[in-house]
Amino acid sequence: MGDRRLIKVGDFKMDKSKTYAVVDLEMTSPALDGTGRIIQFSCTFIEKGKITDTFNTLINPQMPIPPEVQRLTGIKNSDVSKAPLFIDVADTIYALLQDTVFVAHNIMQDYRFLNAEFERAGYPALELKGVDTVQLAQILLPTQPSYRLVDLGNYLGIKHERPHQADSDTYVTAQLFLLLQKRLELLPASVLQTLCSLSDALLYDTAECFKDAYEAKRKKAEPLPRDLMRVENLVIRRPQFATKHGEALHFPTEKKEQTNLFSGIIEWRKEQVKMMETIAKFLSSKTETKLLIEAPTGMGKTLGYVLPAAYASTNERRIVISTATTALQSQLAEEIQVTLKNILPFELDVIVLKGNEHYIDLDKFWRSLKQPYNKNSRLLQMRLVVWLLQTKTGDLDELRLTRKQDPLFENIVHTGVMGLDAASPFYGVDYLRLKEVAKKNASFMITNHAYLLTHTEYFTGNDLELIIDETQNLPAAVMHNVQQVFDFDAIKILCDTLLVKLESKISFSFEQLIEQKFTTKKQYHVLQKHLQVLDHDMWTLRANLMRRFLRLRANGITEQAISEKKFMGFLKENMGLITKLAKAYTGFLSEVSALQKKFFKAADSQKIDQTAVMYLLDFFKLSEQLISQFEAWSKLNLDDLEKNTTKQLIWISMASQETAHLRLHFSYLDGGEFLKQQVYSRFEHVLFLGAGLFTKKTREYTLHQLDLPVTTRLLSFKSTFDYERQVLAMIAKDAPNVGQADNESYLNYLAQTIYQMTSQNPCQTMILFNSLDELERVYEKLANLGLTKEREVLAQGVNGTPEKLKKRFVLNQAQQTILLATGTFFEGIDLPDKLLELLIIVRLPFQAPTTLFNQVRYERVRQAGKNPFSTLALPEAVLRLKQGFGRLIRTPADRGVFVLLDSRILTKRYGQEFMQIFPPELTLHQVKSTQLPSKIADFLKNTEENF
Repeated sequence: MGDRRLIKVGDFKMDKSKTYAVVDLEMTSPALDGTGRIIQFSCTFIEKGKITDTFNTLINPQMPIPPEVQRLTGIKNSDVSKAPLFIDVADTIYALLQDTVFVAHNIMQDYRFLNAEFERAGYPALELKGVDTVQLAQILLPTQPSYRLVDLGNYLGIKHERPHQADSDTYVTAQLFLLLQKRLELLPASVLQTLCSLSDALLYDTAECFKDAYEAKRKKAEPLPRDLMRVENLVIRRPQFATKHGEALHFPTEKKEQTNLFSGIIEWRKEQVKMMETIAKFLSSKTETKLLIEAPTGMGKTLGYVLPAAYASTNERRIVISTATTALQSQLAEEIQVTLKNILPFELDVIVLKGNEHYIDLDKFWRSLKQPYNKNSRLLQMRLVVWLLQTKTGDLDELRLTRKQDPLFENIVHTGVMGLDAASPFYGVDYLRLKEVAKKNASFMITNHAYLLTHTEYFTGNDLELIIDETQNLPAAVMHNVQQVFDFDAIKILCDTLLVKLESKISFSFEQLIEQKFTTKKQYHVLQKHLQVLDHDMWTLRANLMRRFLRLRANGITEQAISEKKFMGFLKENMGLITKLAKAYTGFLSEVSALQKKFFKAADSQKIDQTAVMYLLDFFKLSEQLISQFEAWSKLNLDDLEKNTTKQLIWISMASQETAHLRLHFSYLDGGEFLKQQVYSRFEHVLFLGAGLFTKKTREYTLHQLDLPVTTRLLSFKSTFDYERQVLAMIAKDAPNVGQADNESYLNYLAQTIYQMTSQNPCQTMILFNSLDELERVYEKLANLGLTKEREVLAQGVNGTPEKLKKRFVLNQAQQTILLATGTFFEGIDLPDKLLELLIIVRLPFQAPTTLFNQVRYERVRQAGKNPFSTLALPEAVLRLKQGFGRLIRTPADRGVFVLLDSRILTKRYGQEFMQIFPPELTLHQVKSTQLPSKIADFLKNTEENF
């Protein structure tokens, strides 16, 4: 295998004082149950900071290598048929590893598996010190999207010749280990000291890396770099504030000036410049306040609007840019700062606005370091300590975690500036307070649709301009993010839990807090009374609501719409009860706030013991959960409801289980009933941009959803792609009629057709479904056909969350992964080059008409004398297909195949409206399903040289 030589024990001349043995194994199965066997062992030795020797051998496992392992490693049965058995090389390997420190990328796997093999061969288990490079990388490279060895190698520029072959993996791991040691040496002594205090949670002897680095560093007594500062025992970046550009400038209109501005950085492109000039003129207009632009993929949309907006910002304007998600928000901020920095003759100050929960509360984090946590939380704390040296924003999304499930997050996330203690040593450097200051001079404030819609009061001043990117997502964002839910059962459970904590006679309770003079009996009884009212009377209100509106529950109805008129009648009937509950809730808030202020002072001065500290932290966590559940309580304010001029949907829901929660929901039906009044009125100009905003037939729908008048100007710019050359588009003309085919037969058709296309064409593939249920059933059938053994198949809802699957799909090096996905993957994922070469959409993306939400929307359209299908269902599906098709070609260098497995586009009258979403120059081939695999193969083969 490769050019690594087999080294005998006698060849080594090691310095036994500190020799690292970097080990990797390939095996038939990673299971530690004795069923797997090693097929390759490799080791790279490091002495005095340098790689000195390597050892590598294939091993005959005396069993067939599973196909998926052969595919992953490239090691075939024929490669190991004449290789030595493990027992034949065990003596050499055992001797080589003596007196070394065992290093591995995921040490728990390799060290334990190797020891199991030694014991099976009659050797005693190794008793070596061990270091895990996964944990080292997680701590020292805290913002990496992935800690797989291949991904870390790419990031650090380490050449990885043969990923998943042990000899190549050990060499990369050794290089990684050396780079991580250098990073350790650069950390300030006080940071290393803090890391050492937390390092007992690390695997094996990984902690010694930090302790050795601290011992070496503390003797030098080096001052902190100027850009860092120490607050208590945390080291953070020193805050810096920008000032706005003083001279008013205007976007150049002459081609020569534009060419000089772009020179050497971006090329002058006619359509992009035309868009820039249009936007520059619009942002300075005294008469036009709304403009909608459809900018096709590949024309450089982002630069097309941020460059003229940057010039507008020099004219005492602050530009708010809203995009669909927090992930896109971060990408946009980075793109603006990197690209415009090299183009503009002036500086820009860019800040990102997100909800409080995205940010770390430094004071809370500092306190968490003194509290007991599990090992995973301690590892996360170490990671955060290093991250604080890098972050300028305190935005926890920089850590790129797909989910924040660790219990530590509940105790360190920000809850808003109002909850800060002015006496805290971190008050002056709190990230949200600093952001409040920065926004006053910001050139750009980049936010997401959810934040824009739920924090409209944040945007004040007569100098604001709004640019909405990914506009197609805005109406749905109104429906999802402005929705509020009041969960009666969750409130009951939390009140019960808090009362148990208050009144417990078995474990620690408020009685002990009174004994420690933290609180008084009077305060205890007041808090207890408020909770008892909330606990008892909320249940009475729940029962009244059920009696009034959920009478048909026995017939299986789990969701029931309530008219605003009837809901106001219910509130009037229960006004006394609601007023009593409101008073109790206000009292509860007051008592909890007073306790929190006392707590910080008492904990700092150690007037209460550690048990009391942990008890109160748990009590406050439960209290915050209860407060969060009460966010929708304001919807029960009769005065506000009577004044409300925008129509909203009110409904109650309850699942069929005995333990089901009764929930009260409030939501707007579309953006057309919220945006103009609540959002647009706060800005001088509003610019709307997107790649799939409208077709000729959907203009009216788009304008209504965006709450825009019919006179609004809509512009569409030309695409720069050569679709006829870059794309093969095919429709399966013999696909079963979705509405008429037997469901099982239809699913079998999908599975068989998808299997034939993908098994014969090993390229990166995405398959888009309308429902998770259909996706899961097709996935099961594909697995039965053997596809999951031939290829890596990712399926939403089966083996990962959307964010996790996106990451795995994008980072896959083989670029032969198959992704089965729904909803969110129709948009918002950028897959250029070979990251996507085959896009299959199984059916026209109509929404399910049976959901309560759609039933109410459609009924309202009927009452207005219109057809729900042509007014809502059809335009929504048309635009959805347009967005899905847009995933395929992202740059002029891309090529790919588009397949639609739905013949209704050919046989139904409304099919012509779907046809409009395709570029006019693109030929849509009508093909039999059995011909699809060969057509795909021919296109990919014939275009390989050109792309």
